[in-house]
Amino acid sequence: MKLWGTKALVTGCSAGIGRATATELARRGVEVWATTRHQAPVQLMGSEAIHVVSLDLTSSAAVADLINRIGAVDILINNAGYGLEGAIEEVSDEELRSQYEINVFAPWRLCRAVLPGMRARRRGAIVNISSFGAHAPFPGIGAYRSSKFALEGMTWTLHLEVARFGVRVISIEPGLVETAFSSNSVMARRARDPAWPYDQMRQKISAAYPRMSPSALKPDVVAIRVADELAADEGPLHVPIGEDSTRMIAKVQAGEREYHRYLAKDLGFTWLPLKQIDTADV
Repeated sequence: MKLWGTKALVTGCSAGIGRATATELARRGVEVWATTRHQAPVQLMGSEAIHVVSLDLTSSAAVADLINRIGAVDILINNAGYGLEGAIEEVSDEELRSQYEINVFAPWRLCRAVLPGMRARRRGAIVNISSFGAHAPFPGIGAYRSSKFALEGMTWTLHLEVARFGVRVISIEPGLVETAFSSNSVMARRARDPAWPYDQMRQKISAAYPRMSPSALKPDVVAIRVADELAADEGPLHVPIGEDSTRMIAKVQAGEREYHRYLAKDLGFTWLPLKQIDTADV
């Protein structure tokens, strides 16, 4: 895809990957429509080629209205999302629905809105900002990671459906990135009670996290990779970014026992019963 002169819709642009990607695309000559939960001054994005608009991602009507306003969308980047912390038992129906509404249903809704135009023009690109967590389960964040599993399944399926129409689909799978993601994450209400039996598990999780991702990527690194992939003549469906991403995905692909052993031996997450892992060297 020749980026210069194209039009892109990018969600979740208040900060982090979304904002960096909107800025990078504008730098390469793309007219960018950047959505945020709350209207932000255009000048904060640093480019006249960026139109900042507020968008209720949970509303099909709001999405349709915006697409009508934008016109032809050449590139859709589904970046908006947040994390929900809590064990499976602790997450309520309402909290789980909210997690999936933003992380899964909103990207699906936006894909559905832009695809008719892309199919008619026989060109376009859809980029879903996923995570290595789309492949690697981890305790205490089952709602978030399962939403990324769902997004991954949707992305791969979409690729199989629309490649014939000239629409490229890309799953970006970064590791830890220097964003406000952690501070913006939500703790399930029941998980806030230290009397719950999962409190000890969370202590072990806190100790393991720094070993999982010892360093963080700059949002600009992810943004440049996204733009480079879009500008390439062809490329992979799955794009891991960061050492931690490629490492964690490889550990999962090595098999269940190897992944469990890695969690215990290398990350120090010793919550699993020893009989479910190789105890040697642990």
